[in-house]
Amino acid sequence: MVWLSLASGKAQTTDVRCLDFMGVPIEGAVDSFLVRIQEKNFTPWGDSGDGEDYYFRGNFYGIRAKLMVSADKDTKRVESMYFTVGPYRTKEMMNRNTAYFLRKLSQDYGNYTTRNGSYYFFNDYGNVKVSITKNNDGASDINIFFQPTTPFYKDAVLLGLKGNVQEVMTTNPVSENAMERFARDGKMENPDIMERIYNEYGYLTKAKMLERNGTSSISYEYDDRNRLVRRTLTNEKAAITYVNEYIYNEKNEILNESQKVYNEQKECLMSVNMRNEYTAHDDDGNWTRNQLNIVYWEKDAQSQSTNVVQTRKIRYWDE
Repeated sequence: MVWLSLASGKAQTTDVRCLDFMGVPIEGAVDSFLVRIQEKNFTPWGDSGDGEDYYFRGNFYGIRAKLMVSADKDTKRVESMYFTVGPYRTKEMMNRNTAYFLRKLSQDYGNYTTRNGSYYFFNDYGNVKVSITKNNDGASDINIFFQPTTPFYKDAVLLGLKGNVQEVMTTNPVSENAMERFARDGKMENPDIMERIYNEYGYLTKAKMLERNGTSSISYEYDDRNRLVRRTLTNEKAAITYVNEYIYNEKNEILNESQKVYNEQKECLMSVNMRNEYTAHDDDGNWTRNQLNIVYWEKDAQSQSTNVVQTRKIRYWDE
């Protein structure tokens, strides 16, 4: 039995599941991104003319810098940010500012590693590279490259998944399908979910779903951390509304899911409560084994309880 599908939601003002700079997510429509960067006091001074690169001047952690924002010319979405600070004609000043940038970046992006003379910051959402280049006149520049790695569309988040997931296969599915596939850009490859509407950060807010009793309307609501907290599915032909609500644990996993079914008079006809106990995870932090407790109640009947053991196999695009 499959109870969970896609639904509606509130748009948030930021995205916690993306590499950001100064609180600006490095993702989404390039036009919107360029506006946000200018709000951070970066001044535009040109572009490449082909829709790929846009040039700015501003301050990088308080020091004057040049910025190049790169976008995919087909999707018109942001791909990366590249800062250049310099030139430096003395090694002492260059080393001092490099150490300063590493200290500032560490406060925002965690610890760094050193490879071949460059410095790298890695997290779940992308990486930041700090490197030095020498110019023909003997001076040097400090370069800082921001590369997000998360998919733009967050359909996998609706299932509590992390990372750039390609495929999920679940044994004993209850509130999910036995198999789900996602495109490289993060969109769920499910033809039954139609007319999707996403917010500016790639979170699904509204859709329609094809069912045996006609087409249902779905809406999704998220909390301030962009976690799905409520999905509402309404089938007007059947005069039925399904409301799913989600509670999370400290690891941002779905701890508890409840579903209530209402008729046209808003009378509850059925209630299902599902509590998860995850006992195994993969290297990306997604559960691979779950002990699920289900309590089921239907109008004019006594509630019933059962336990189900689920396992999952997950494939990722970067494998």
